Amino acid sequence: LMVISAVVTSCSAPREIAPPPAPVPPRVVTPPPPPPPPAAANWEDRMATPGNWMYRADARGSVALFGPVGADALFVMRCDTSARKVYLSRAGSRADGDAVGAMTIRASGGVRSLPTADTGATPPYMAAALTPTDPHLDAMVFSRGKFMVSIKGQPDLILPAWGEITRVVEDCRS
Repeated sequence: LMVISAVVTSCSAPREIAPPPAPVPPRVVTPPPPPPPPAAANWEDRMATPGNWMYRADARGSVALFGPVGADALFVMRCDTSARKVYLSRAGSRADGDAVGAMTIRASGGVRSLPTADTGATPPYMAAALTPTDPHLDAMVFSRGKFMVSIKGQPDLILPAWGEITRVVEDCRS
């Protein structure tokens, strides 16, 4: 009987061995994106506001508009030949609701605060006027690559000093 049981055990099917478990892929931890760098203390070290200048002439004179393509201009520099004025207009309105305020223009050649008034336009703009011979226009044109426009309650604009603004100033001086 023992021989039979040994023969039966040797004839039984071999036990199936389970395949090893599939390897678990390592867990990938994506670090959060780094915070944006703080605004530089010196405005000349700050990044330019995204956008481009566009120049055009019209019945009133010439105009340079700055902003993102397909959107309202963030800043407008207009030569009004009949008024003999260069108008600087910044999109937005004063945070305190007052229609009169100040626009500060910082260029590498100096800083100047200009009185502004609400233009009454939609969308709203705050505008300042200069004579075509005002030396601060030259400071903006010849600034080292960019200039800054500030109005209280609005984000600063860091604008490139490109040829479009030079052309508007020259148009008003001729």
